[in-house]
Amino acid sequence: MSTRCHLSYFRVCLCLLIVAMLSGCASRKVVTTVEDQSYAPGPTPQAQAPASAQPAPVQVEKSTPPLVVEEARVVEQPIAPVPPSQAPVPQARPIRELSDIFFDFDRFVIRDDARSGLEANAGLLKSQSGKKILIEGHCDERGTSAYNLVLGERRAQAAAQYLRDLGVPSSQMQITSYGKERPFCAEHSEACWQSNRRAHFTR
Repeated sequence: MSTRCHLSYFRVCLCLLIVAMLSGCASRKVVTTVEDQSYAPGPTPQAQAPASAQPAPVQVEKSTPPLVVEEARVVEQPIAPVPPSQAPVPQARPIRELSDIFFDFDRFVIRDDARSGLEANAGLLKSQSGKKILIEGHCDERGTSAYNLVLGERRAQAAAQYLRDLGVPSSQMQITSYGKERPFCAEHSEACWQSNRRAHFTR
């Protein structure tokens, strides 16, 4: 028999041996007894989880009750009546200032620009019929004292007559003349003389 035949036969035998060993191992049964085994309690499900994996406790915030804003209530307080003895006494309104009127040099005729002032004065006097006024006639420094006294009186009379024509009673008015004795302005100029030629109303 040749060498090649010996190798083939050896291989066949080796394969059969391996198959027989595998069949025997598969048919064997592993038998263990209770004594061979020892029980070791395993970790509980909570212990098995790592500490880092445990969920953090949930903090429940206390809910703040909603702020309730009540509407302001206006309570009307009854007004106590004021006793007659404590009631305020109405004061009489003082008469407003009356307007002066001015004249031309050596004249006592009412000028056009003086009419509006006299009309305003008449309205005030008629609204307060109990008030009496004094109409003063004035002149500038030129001329004699006697002449200016007469001229001042005529100017006061002209103003009083105009007020009478507007409805002011004569009983409310008195007239006088100061001539050049009580000048309003002491300067020696035309502007100053013009301010002195006037009818002045006082109470």
